[in-house]
Amino acid sequence: MSRDVSALIRAEEPTACRERFVLEPTAWREMAEALPHAALPLAGLWADGAQVHALFMDGVAPLIASVAVPDGRYHALSPARAGAQAHERIIHDLWGIEAMGARGTFPWLDQGHWPVTWPLRERPPPAPAAPEGVEFTDGATMHGAGGTMVGHGPADGGFQAPFYLRLGLPGARVGTVSVRMGYAHRGLCARMRGRMPVEGARLVARIEAMASVAHQRAFSHALAAATGRILPEGEEKASVFLSELERIASHLEILVQAAGLVADARFVATGASLLERVRQVCRDLCGRRFLFDVLPPAPGAARKLVLADGVVAELRAGCMELMRLFRRPRGLATRTVDRGLLPADVARKWGIAGSTARASGMEGDLRRYMPASRPEWTGGPLVGDVTARLAIRLRECRQGVEMLAALGGVAMPPVPPVPEHGSGEGLGLTEGPAGPVWHWLRLEGGRIAAWWCGDPSLAQVQALPDILSGAMEADVALILASLGLSAASADL
Repeated sequence: MSRDVSALIRAEEPTACRERFVLEPTAWREMAEALPHAALPLAGLWADGAQVHALFMDGVAPLIASVAVPDGRYHALSPARAGAQAHERIIHDLWGIEAMGARGTFPWLDQGHWPVTWPLRERPPPAPAAPEGVEFTDGATMHGAGGTMVGHGPADGGFQAPFYLRLGLPGARVGTVSVRMGYAHRGLCARMRGRMPVEGARLVARIEAMASVAHQRAFSHALAAATGRILPEGEEKASVFLSELERIASHLEILVQAAGLVADARFVATGASLLERVRQVCRDLCGRRFLFDVLPPAPGAARKLVLADGVVAELRAGCMELMRLFRRPRGLATRTVDRGLLPADVARKWGIAGSTARASGMEGDLRRYMPASRPEWTGGPLVGDVTARLAIRLRECRQGVEMLAALGGVAMPPVPPVPEHGSGEGLGLTEGPAGPVWHWLRLEGGRIAAWWCGDPSLAQVQALPDILSGAMEADVALILASLGLSAASADL
């Protein structure tokens, strides 16, 4: 059936973006009605004011279906794809475009403190009076049943990501989970409009510090598609090199954080030392410890990226030692088993991909279909708990070191300037440390007229009620750490 939906989309009007087709409202409704019987994963849903766009993955090929919304409405996809709920709520918060028949209509970004309603409209109406505080309706019910409500977020005084969890504890374990987002929203869509691509590249590099290269790479691919530029092999190899370096650093960051939460001091010390070495390598190669502004579109001279043999040996030995510490008796692996379970069917329900999905036993890694970056699938009896997620990250650290060693020294060729008056539309897709990252943009007169992107965190946030249900309240911080959630990349 997925092929039938794909054929339905491709039968409609093609666009300048070779992956995108414009559907009539009746065809969009037919697509929405057919989706429950299809196996076509939804990767994203967004609007540009005139149209709503849905990004599907047809195998490993991206496929975009669009529909015009002159009356500000479209048929919702959330009845067929649960992961569409947050996207539909974001579209309504920003544009006021309604998803008819949507599952879940409570605001996602707008918590009642914006100066206007639907800020991306051409003439946004003024906002109503702001509420005095965040309202929840579940507290009285839980207290009446003899349970308690516990908040989990940055207001507790710690260093948690800026989203708010409200946990209902009827006993020792979590019974209900409510999530409030929007506190990390930076208005990136509005800020991107009218910018030169070089300016836009600086913004996307700062969407998420632990996936900066992934966002730069996807944006660069989207820009190349929009301008008709063919990426040279050297530029692709340099992108792979930097992506794997970032992947190792990001995974180590999460592994060290998780080990700290279970007081595994030996793993923390070894992991932190290895992470510091990787950050030093980033600084030596690119001039900074975090890999901001390292990929095109900014024109520049050729650059050479070389990892010395001694550094490769050092990273390889460090990963082997972490694996030994991870698997030792009373090590991190045995102390996190059966916590925060995410079965494969739940991951599919919410559209979760990347390393979190691989830890649930699902095969999927976009790197296997990209030039110069083809890691082998290494399956196993992974059940989707914290141990499995950490094991996948540790395995990918070792794999990343071997990929860097195989690449050797790579040279990034000089980048030509973007045409000053160019117009076009393109989509870029890559595999980030946590999963697929994509960027879509439209150029008009050499400037960005419309833009949106996707990051794995949004699907994971939506799945939190399923992941945390039944967990011990004391394990919540560990479970969240194993997921590597980024509120900033979910809220944009």
